[in-house]
Amino acid sequence: MTFGNKNSLLLGHIELTEKQSKFHKIMRNPETRVVFISGPAGTAKTFLSVYTALYKYNEDNLLNILYLRSLAESADKGMGFLKGSMDEKFNPYLGPLEDKLDELLNGPEKKQIQDRKVLEAAPINFLRGATWKNKVVIVDEAQNMTTRELTTIITRISSNTTLFLCGDTMQSDIRSSGFNKFCRVFDDDESKSFGIHHLEFSKEDVMRDKIISYLVDKIEKSEIKQ
Repeated sequence: MTFGNKNSLLLGHIELTEKQSKFHKIMRNPETRVVFISGPAGTAKTFLSVYTALYKYNEDNLLNILYLRSLAESADKGMGFLKGSMDEKFNPYLGPLEDKLDELLNGPEKKQIQDRKVLEAAPINFLRGATWKNKVVIVDEAQNMTTRELTTIITRISSNTTLFLCGDTMQSDIRSSGFNKFCRVFDDDESKSFGIHHLEFSKEDVMRDKIISYLVDKIEKSEIKQ
């Protein structure tokens, strides 16, 4: 793979499902600005976001990729409980991103991304006052963000920036999650006309061990979900 060559096919060895391909087409559309991606664990929300971000970077090398996620470990814990610098505190939260990069890129490709400083990661706590230009921003674990935090995030975007927000409403670690509300509010034709989409995976789209589909289905039908 040669970055910057618009005639090359980025990540051609990756096979997407029919639904993933449909969502990927929407996400990579130049008219798309904000995408809320919801669904249970194992439905490749983060994978598809990272894949599309790399795809868009290959088409436009002026883009940088920013990975953000909540610091919520549980309802009461956060990064402040960890010792060390901000980078040392945040590194444990980057496992999902590293996993996806390892899946999508070979060694030289990953090194190229790192050497060019294409990708950066940060906790959402440090966003106020920022304005994003020429970026693909991936917000992971968005179900652990409040309405105020999500408002701060979506109002940071500026020219040539696309925002992907991934979340699983069944796995929120906070009591005041705003993610499901945002998915509902922006799930209409008017939002689509502004390039804002809500894409929803279901348990039928689980890509990991199929026992996850059974577990999600069982939880949804039980009182546990309450």
